[in-house]
Amino acid sequence: MNARQENLRGIAVVDVGYTNSKVVLYSPALKVLDERKITSPHHDGKHYREIDTTPIIDFAARALRELDAVSPIDRIVVSAHGACIVALGPDGAPAVSVMDYMSEPPPEILKAYEAVMPDFAEAFTPPLPMALLHGLQLFWQQQVMPEEFAKVRTILPLMQFVAHALGGRAVSEVSSMSCQSHLVDMRDGGPSSMAKRFGWDKLYAPEAKAWEVIGILKPELGGADFKGRGEILAGVHDSNANFLRYLAAGQQHFTLLSTGTWIIGFDTDAEIAGLDPARDIVANKNVFGRTIACCRFFGGKEFELVAQGADGAHASTGLIEDFMAKKVMALPSFTDSGGPVPGTAVKGRIVGPFGEGRDARASLASLYCALMVSESLDAIHSHGNIIVDGPFSQNKTFLAVLAALRSGQTVYASEARDGTAAGAACLALMPDGLLPHIDVPLRQIGPATISGLKAYQSSWRRRTQENADV
Repeated sequence: MNARQENLRGIAVVDVGYTNSKVVLYSPALKVLDERKITSPHHDGKHYREIDTTPIIDFAARALRELDAVSPIDRIVVSAHGACIVALGPDGAPAVSVMDYMSEPPPEILKAYEAVMPDFAEAFTPPLPMALLHGLQLFWQQQVMPEEFAKVRTILPLMQFVAHALGGRAVSEVSSMSCQSHLVDMRDGGPSSMAKRFGWDKLYAPEAKAWEVIGILKPELGGADFKGRGEILAGVHDSNANFLRYLAAGQQHFTLLSTGTWIIGFDTDAEIAGLDPARDIVANKNVFGRTIACCRFFGGKEFELVAQGADGAHASTGLIEDFMAKKVMALPSFTDSGGPVPGTAVKGRIVGPFGEGRDARASLASLYCALMVSESLDAIHSHGNIIVDGPFSQNKTFLAVLAALRSGQTVYASEARDGTAAGAACLALMPDGLLPHIDVPLRQIGPATISGLKAYQSSWRRRTQENADV
């Protein structure tokens, strides 16, 4: 531990999520001291839905000032959701409005993009719905705003843009640039063939390590009473930050299910060469540049659509047994992402004599998500321990059904709070790039005892395929 590390006081994580954004203050022991939170701002723009970055920066600056009074903030780490790329003009501000990944591209834009996007064997990212690709965002912006886009001087991910706006130099970072990207050749880590074709690669901000200090909080943002050093780190993709948290806990051969709006699975051992792009499989790079196979399922959103406001706490295995007896099924998919079951986008429906009600909705949504997550795990050939982190780690019914479906694997629920933010905070403890050791409390999940579950799963798969073929 160097002198700067020994003198470390407060660590602030600016965590920009799609739904909510927060600033969390940690001690060097990663104890949460305080936090501030807002709803992430979005609005409909002229060409696409937009992310309002100015209110996010203003909120972060205000929260940093308030939290510095609790404990002097010496290091600031930004994490953010993927699928958001920012194109800066000569003044360091966005030259084109920042795109919300929920934007729906016009058919002509999508068709033109699919004609130029890199192959899966290069980018290890298939075509994705909405604007969930960095490359599509840049292509769309360049097509509809050519004059504004011609002024772009720097391209960097959202997390590094926020760090830059707070006072850091403009940089990119490997986990942030490679998530749902098409901008990176995943085989060698260099720019993709498409990025070279359009000249975007010449605009990439210089690469920095996630733990590298890239600047100091601007005095006008920190204010005269700011006590900490305010060192800004390069930052990290939020799901990769969560994955880092478990690497720091000493986990080695496992699949992490990082749950929230999306359920993202990171598998330490999957071979990316055998991945099927049709099953919503991608490859990301972690903060050390290692390529990691990932499965994706719009789980939080799909749960919401099936549950219709019911909370997972109201789910029960008793109701699930009743569904099985009556052949009640939720068939994918309720969003325009088919997830691990190709051909099912927006074909989601409930079949069988389903009785409405809060508990029934929560139970069916929990069963449905467990089945879909199991399909995702099959798609990356998951065979080690499974760790569930985030909101779904509190859904006892989902966990028990998943454990029953994954015979031969042990399922754990993480009891760590704010794994994404805590993982990002780990970066402040590794100025030399070496991981600290920080335990994560886990509880082992006992599989649900549900007669006929495997037979129900087989029947569900058959009906799912029929639904896909419609």
